[in-house]
Amino acid sequence: MEIQYITDTKGHRKNVVVPYKEWERLMKEMKKQRVLLGLKEAVSEAKAVLAGKKKMKTLDELLNEL
Repeated sequence: MEIQYITDTKGHRKNVVVPYKEWERLMKEMKKQRVLLGLKEAVSEAKAVLAGKKKMKTLDELLNEL
């Protein structure tokens, strides 16, 4: 993968140029990771509800979070 850095006059990196195909792959991977993180959080919350440590949310409460 060819990455290019754009620097300021002092040589500090300010921007990165990534090939478009790589950018698409990274975005797809980030979306997948967000879904997996959401599932992990949902499982943890369900376990807490089943253990009586957390109150179950109503459908209205869930929809309001969106």
